[in-house]
Amino acid sequence: MKRSALTGNADRRLLPSIVGVMILAVISSACAADAKSYETPESLCGTPVPSKLLDPFMTPGKKVSTVSRSETEGIRRCRLYVDDKEILSASTLWISRDTSLLEVAAMAYNSVDPGDKKTKDGRYIYSKTGAIGTVTCQPPPTPNERVFASIRISGGKPDAEALKNLIREYSEKLANSDHCS
Repeated sequence: MKRSALTGNADRRLLPSIVGVMILAVISSACAADAKSYETPESLCGTPVPSKLLDPFMTPGKKVSTVSRSETEGIRRCRLYVDDKEILSASTLWISRDTSLLEVAAMAYNSVDPGDKKTKDGRYIYSKTGAIGTVTCQPPPTPNERVFASIRISGGKPDAEALKNLIREYSEKLANSDHCS
């Protein structure tokens, strides 16, 4: 069957409209996927942390939640989720007083290596995916122990400078909390 010239011209005139609608649909779905329709929390499982320090790691989504666990003696974990996907994990660890920050950094689960960036005061070590901080408990939990804080980015956006600021604030807030007792 032969097409008439009139039908061919009509198809050509519709093509830009169809392409335009398709482009708008793709852009709209991309914008919806980048939307964050929840409020960033003001704490990590009860430890106050300004939301502006958590914002750099937050991903698009509809719902934020936290889960706190302390199944192992001396370790407390707080996991932060967006739409049931883990974004970051924050932990406190009671460990021998003789353990150094670099030794804690060498532990495999921290996402930090002993050669990563250190703060000038030597209390924090951090990378774009993990950070460890010394928590100064007054008094110490026991005469033979000290407390370290760690934060690991698992599904969130990696950012070394933002992680340094977060571990510093988190460690300072832990020093005045029940994590030290």
